[in-house]
Amino acid sequence: MKHGGKILFRSKVAATAAAVVLTVALGYVDYFTGRDWAISAFYLVPISLAAWVAGRWPGLIVATLCTCLAFFSDALGGPAYQHPLIPVWNALMLLVFFVVVSWLLTDFRRSHYQLEQTIAHRTAALKVEIQERKQLEHVRHTLGLHVGPRVAEQILARDGRVGGSEQHVTVMFVDIRSFTARTANLKPHEAMGFLNRFLQAMVQVVELEHGGMINKFLGDGFMALFGVDSDRRDHADKALAAGHDLQRRLERLNSDPTYRGEQPIRVGIGINSGRVIVGSIGSPERMEFTVIGNAVNIASRIQALNKILGTTLLLSRATRDALRQPLALRALPAQCVEGIERPLETFTPECV
Repeated sequence: MKHGGKILFRSKVAATAAAVVLTVALGYVDYFTGRDWAISAFYLVPISLAAWVAGRWPGLIVATLCTCLAFFSDALGGPAYQHPLIPVWNALMLLVFFVVVSWLLTDFRRSHYQLEQTIAHRTAALKVEIQERKQLEHVRHTLGLHVGPRVAEQILARDGRVGGSEQHVTVMFVDIRSFTARTANLKPHEAMGFLNRFLQAMVQVVELEHGGMINKFLGDGFMALFGVDSDRRDHADKALAAGHDLQRRLERLNSDPTYRGEQPIRVGIGINSGRVIVGSIGSPERMEFTVIGNAVNIASRIQALNKILGTTLLLSRATRDALRQPLALRALPAQCVEGIERPLETFTPECV
């Protein structure tokens, strides 16, 4: 800063000295040639130089010097005026004019400098904001790969706070049947490839096609939520439609020639609707976005009932009552399950 300050000071001194020399030279020409050629406007050149580079006061000093030289040129070497005060009047008018010019030039330079600084600051701030947005988008994308894009949006919106809210949603549990037996003879990378192939198809059906949210993968299955990030009341319909499409997608996977000879994939799907607490649980050091409540436990129990009842897709009475579109359902015998006081009434679509 000191080095830069010395250079700036030297520039001011050099500009002022050059302005004074130029002023004296113009005064000399003005005196010996008369006002017809060396007019007063020529004095704006050194005044502008001093005011623009050195500042307001050097510009005013040079302007005063120019006024004095113009006055002496008029008084001593100029044309004969009819009144002796005319040179004084001309000098005063020139002084006012030169002061105004010096003042305006200095203000313009300062405004220009402030504008440059403002643009520089805003450009730097814009670059920082763009970089922050890129980092946020990278975080959102990376987080979305682990918890899903919709969950990532809700986590970022909460700004890392622990807590939740009560919502009415539909919960779906999906489990691969006989997963352990199916992968017993597979190498680790083959087992993971099989599972990832299955889950990729399921994610596409649940999230992309029916607007659900896969909240967590459970080894050989997953839990999905419908209605968490939306105010729409048709989350039960969406969950049931997703269940139907999951079965259709499995049929296509099983008929794929690439996997011919392997045992067909079978799943169990359980759906229940009810009020749950949605939000982040844990501690500031380690949190998880999830849903908790009795409705979640019932959905898990209903999924397990598929093995007992010999079905693939089951839904609870609560989900049946929440459906907004009529659908042919078949009631199944009520089942007593551990942890639930009353026997569970379950239903399966007639077409399943």
